[in-house]
Amino acid sequence: MAALGDSQPTRSQVGTLFRLRGKLTLRQFSREKGRIIGAIVVFVVFGPMIVAAAIGSAVGYRNLADQWPTALFGGIMVALWLIWLGFPIIATSINESADITRLLIFPISRRDLILSTLLGTLFDYPTYLMLPLFVAAFIGFGFTVAFPVVILAILLCYGHMVIIGQLVSVAIGGILQSRRFRDVAIIFFSLVGSSCYFINIAFQSGMERLFDSLSPGQEEAFAESFATFQPLNILQWFPTGAPVRAVEQALAGSWLMALLWLGYSAVILATLTWLWSQLLSRLATGGGFLMGGRPQAQKEKPAARKVRRGSVLDLLPDDLAVLVGKELRSVWRVPQRRVSLLQGVLVPFFMMGPFLLSGGGNVSGGLSAIPSWFGLSMPLYSLFLNWVNSQNMLAWEGRGLPSLLLTPHPRWRLFLAKGIVFFFLSGVPYLIVTGLVAFFVGGWVSYMVIPIGLGMGLASIAVTAVTSVLFPIPVNLEAKRTRGNFQSGGNFKTGCATVTIIPIGIAVVSLPPGALLGVAYYFNLPWLGVVAALFSLVYGAGLLYGGCRLAGNLLQEREPELVATMKLPEE
Repeated sequence: MAALGDSQPTRSQVGTLFRLRGKLTLRQFSREKGRIIGAIVVFVVFGPMIVAAAIGSAVGYRNLADQWPTALFGGIMVALWLIWLGFPIIATSINESADITRLLIFPISRRDLILSTLLGTLFDYPTYLMLPLFVAAFIGFGFTVAFPVVILAILLCYGHMVIIGQLVSVAIGGILQSRRFRDVAIIFFSLVGSSCYFINIAFQSGMERLFDSLSPGQEEAFAESFATFQPLNILQWFPTGAPVRAVEQALAGSWLMALLWLGYSAVILATLTWLWSQLLSRLATGGGFLMGGRPQAQKEKPAARKVRRGSVLDLLPDDLAVLVGKELRSVWRVPQRRVSLLQGVLVPFFMMGPFLLSGGGNVSGGLSAIPSWFGLSMPLYSLFLNWVNSQNMLAWEGRGLPSLLLTPHPRWRLFLAKGIVFFFLSGVPYLIVTGLVAFFVGGWVSYMVIPIGLGMGLASIAVTAVTSVLFPIPVNLEAKRTRGNFQSGGNFKTGCATVTIIPIGIAVVSLPPGALLGVAYYFNLPWLGVVAALFSLVYGAGLLYGGCRLAGNLLQEREPELVATMKLPEE
C-alpha cells in the first residue's frame, strides 16, 4: 500500500490497485482453504446453469422474430442491473475486495479509483454471472453492422452495474452496517429463498387459472396483444435498457437515434459516477454515510438479569442449568441460528407439498393421498434438523469461545448443555410435524417414528459434538449476510469432511435403530417397532453421553489449537 503514495504514472497506480485486488482475492483461498471446496461446488452447480442461460439467450437472439431478440436482450440487461442494485443490500460483503474508503488517504486521483474499481470487479463472483451473458449478446448482435454500437452498449451496461452497486454501498452503508438491519435482512432473505418453491407453485397456479378463465375469443385477443407487445418501450428508460434500444436502432439503420440513446445512458452513468465520487469525498472528510452514517451514542449496558428461579432449568444441576440458559439466549440472539430453525420447520412442507398438490388443491384430498410409508421419512427429517442446528457447534461462540474455555466447567458439560439445547430446538418442530403425520396418516409406523426419530437425533448430536472439535470452521457472527461453511473459512481437510465424513458418520450411527424400524415395517411387526422405539431412545442417550465425553477430552487436548483455528483472518 505504501507504493500507492509515491508519485508514479497513472498507469502504474491503476496496475498497482489491480494487483492489490487480485492478491486480496487470492488470499481468501490461501488463508481459508476450505473455500476452495465451496468454489468448486459453486462452479459445478451453477456453472452449467449460467452457461445454459447464455446459450439459450444466444439462440433467442439469433432465432426470435420481430422485436423479441432486442426485447430479450433488454430484459436480461435490466435484470442483471437490478441484481447488482440489490446485491449490496442482500449481501453487503460479497468478497474480500479492497475497501475503497481506506484508499482515500492516498494521493490517488478519482479517475484511478474509478478505473481500479471497474477493473477490480473482474474478480467478483457476479462478474462470472455476467460475462457469459455478455458473450451471448455479442454472438447475437455483434456480427452485424451494429458491431460498434453493440460493443459500446455492453461496456455501458457493465459500467452501470458496477457503479450502481458501489453507489448503494456508499449511500446507505450506515444502514447496511447496522446490526438491526443485518439481523432483519438475514432472516427475511433466507425465508424468501426458502419459499421459492411455494412462490413458483403459486405463480403456476395463477397462470393456469388465468388461461382457464379465458374464452376462445379472449385467448386469441390475448395472443394478438402479446404478439404486438413492445417490452423495450418500458425497458429503454432503465440505465441498461437504453443501450439495448441503441442496438435496436442501429440494426434498423437509424444511427442518429442509436447515438442519442447511447448518449442518454452515458449521461446517466457519468452522473451516477460523479455522485458516487462525491459520496466518497464525504466519507473521506468524516461526514459518514449518506444514510445512517453517524454512530449513535453508546447507551449504558443494562445490568445483567438474574436467573429466575422456579423455571424448568431448576431440574438440572446448577452448572448445567447456567450453561443451558446461556445457550438458549445465544441461539435466539444470533440471526443465523434463527434462520436455520425457521428453515428446518419449513422442510416438511416441501416434503409433503407434492402429496398435498396431488389432491388438486383440496387439502383433505391431498392428505388422503399420503401413503402409509410416508412416516418412514420422519427420522430423516429428525436427522436433518439436528444436523443443521448442531453442526459446528463450538464456532457459534464466536469471539466468546476463549472466555468460555476459561470457565471452570468440565469440557464435556459444555457439549452436554449444547446438546440439550439443540435437541430441544429440533425436537419441538419434530414433535409437531410427526404429530400431524400421525393424526392424518395413522398407522403404527406413524406413531413409532416419533421416539425413534428423537433417539436418532440424539445420536446425530453426538457426532456433531465430536466433529465440531475435529473439523472446526470459524463463523463471523458480525457478517451482514448468511455465509456457507466454506465461505466462513476452514482448511481444505475441514471442507472435505463437511461434505463427506460428517454426514456419513451421522448415517452410520443412525443405522441400528433405522434398521430395526425397516425390519418392523417390512414384516409388519408392531411389537418390533415398540422395541425399536425403546432401543432408539436408550441408544441415542448413551451415544450423546459418550460423544460429549469424547468431545470434552478432545477439546481439552486441543484448546490452544482450536482457539487459533476459530480466529477469523484479519480483514
